[in-house]
Amino acid sequence: MLSANAPRYSGRFNPEAPRPSAASPLRSKNLKGIKAGALYIFGMPPSRHAAHPTLHDPGRAPEVITNGSRDTDGYRAQAHVVKANAAIYTRRGYDWSDRFGSIAQALHELGKHDFILDGEIVVLDERGISNFHSLQDDLAGKRQDRLVYFVFDVLYLDGFDLRQVPLIDRKQILADLLGSTSHAARIRLSEHLEADAAAVFKQACELHLEGIISKEQHSPYRSGRQDSWIKLKCVQVDTFPVIAFVEKLGASPRRIASLYLGRWEGDKLLYAGKAQTGFKQEMLYDLRERLDPYIRDRSPLSAPIRKPKATWVEPVLLAEIAYSSLTADKRLRAPVYKGIREDLLDAPAVPKPAATKGAQPRVSRENILQLLPNAVVPSKAGLARYWQQVAPEALRFVAGRPLKLVRHTRGTTFYHKGPLPPIPRAVHELHIEKREGGKGTRLWIDDLAGLLGLVEIGAVELHAWNCTVENIEHPDMMVIDLDPGAGVSWSFVRDTALEIRDVLQEANMESWPKLSGGKGLHVMVPLSGHRMTHDEAHQYSRTLAESIAAREPDRYTTSATTERDGRIFLDYLRNGRGTTAVAAYSPRARVGFPIAAPTTWDALKRGIRSDTYSINGPLPQAPRRRMRASRARNRSKVSELRNTSAEGATHERRQKQARVT
Repeated sequence: MLSANAPRYSGRFNPEAPRPSAASPLRSKNLKGIKAGALYIFGMPPSRHAAHPTLHDPGRAPEVITNGSRDTDGYRAQAHVVKANAAIYTRRGYDWSDRFGSIAQALHELGKHDFILDGEIVVLDERGISNFHSLQDDLAGKRQDRLVYFVFDVLYLDGFDLRQVPLIDRKQILADLLGSTSHAARIRLSEHLEADAAAVFKQACELHLEGIISKEQHSPYRSGRQDSWIKLKCVQVDTFPVIAFVEKLGASPRRIASLYLGRWEGDKLLYAGKAQTGFKQEMLYDLRERLDPYIRDRSPLSAPIRKPKATWVEPVLLAEIAYSSLTADKRLRAPVYKGIREDLLDAPAVPKPAATKGAQPRVSRENILQLLPNAVVPSKAGLARYWQQVAPEALRFVAGRPLKLVRHTRGTTFYHKGPLPPIPRAVHELHIEKREGGKGTRLWIDDLAGLLGLVEIGAVELHAWNCTVENIEHPDMMVIDLDPGAGVSWSFVRDTALEIRDVLQEANMESWPKLSGGKGLHVMVPLSGHRMTHDEAHQYSRTLAESIAAREPDRYTTSATTERDGRIFLDYLRNGRGTTAVAAYSPRARVGFPIAAPTTWDALKRGIRSDTYSINGPLPQAPRRRMRASRARNRSKVSELRNTSAEGATHERRQKQARVT
């Protein structure tokens, strides 16, 4: 039976008013504004109840502001801890618990309390000053040892909503709460000074800090922009949409030379300036590839401006820019690029189809099995470079298997069906009898040239059959797809996969996990001897999934059409003749171009996430497992599986006959 200790998030804390324990930071406090809370936590983007500062001119700092602290240069983050399970959300409500895993781990020590913290995650330089470039570099390289969480507020604690409690009291509660942790290097209280804001601001600028945050010490925590919470900056920093880039002529690989920036004025997008400093060399290459899917034919600006060297893009990516001041027409003076604000992107961040000169023929409807209107695809050059890097490992999983393709052509991304385009010589065709009748053709490859040939015809994702072209009637693999609904934590998905592994081990069946590159996880079960039919594999996987779902129906479902919020869809439908699952090492047509990747059970326990890898790095290192040995260990169970499947099928037929009668 699946673990009852796996985290389950209903979306609310217990609405009944709990009493603070003897160890609670709320003990012996008679606080104004405190009340029992039924505050939404998981499943609710924290941006809905987040407070934000108002940017002020330093000369207009209100005298009533007496509670000051330095302004850090990082990612605003809310930490939610419920029953020792930690989650970290960005300002737009994205769950970045994996990217900030070291912070989440440090919060476990405070797990005897339920709470929501508000703060900023940074990387400090050798002077102890936050550095946004270093933060972005660490996140891109999956490095977490330098992350520091500066906490400046507590919204909720042990069943009590603290948002109406005066700030000065909330700060004391926060100090008591954080005083119990030994992770001072990871979780730090953002200290405050009760002083005149203008004087503190002047000193901060002399120390070359970015600025200060000032708050009215008796203010409650209110959502939205607040005049009781202001930001005073020594150097102006803001986010601007990227509207175009200038490409470095003759560069190989291609890279940008500068970025054009816009600014929103109501619903109008206006020109804001050009950033050509602040870039590290590797950023120039990365930005060129990231902007490629967003290229458009014409300027997105509401008021056209002549820029003959510009390559225009959809204004989707937001760049953080430091600048000295604005001109009279609101152009940036001395803009310096700091990075792309991943945490502020709207989800899903997808480009519109690029406008083109002259009409292009559309993809024929007979070729579209399923349209993917929100897909984001890498360039063909980027895909080719990726396959060249991973081909030796990838071919272990995709070579010699019939494939279903997600293609991108003529501005359209779709699952392909029907007539094929001209096929490169390195790509092979398999002619089959369709299960529903008629003849069909499936493509397959056996080397790097074949992979590059698929790129040539616009293939982005590869979805493989569970069999080889040499024996298409008998699978050599079985798949259980764990597809989480809204509000399901990754830890619950992981624990479910581990429980399925244990169930299979009890039946002497080996398995290995595959990261889907999306939200979910695949449990892969090697079969052997090619003696099981597709129908038998389908029946066995169905029996397994339904037995799990029947034990805990509020946490699992086997129906793709059922309401799935808070539940995992145990998808056994990946098993059957002609059905597919995304192949290991296949890129996904999603933001960031993640990869479906093989991994190990140990890596899963250590916290690896489903979208850990991408074609832009890091790349997966295939586990060196003995696939043949694994299949041999499973051989002894094939006859038993056949019997189980046959019994299940007989039982189902009898049930149908009883219903008819």
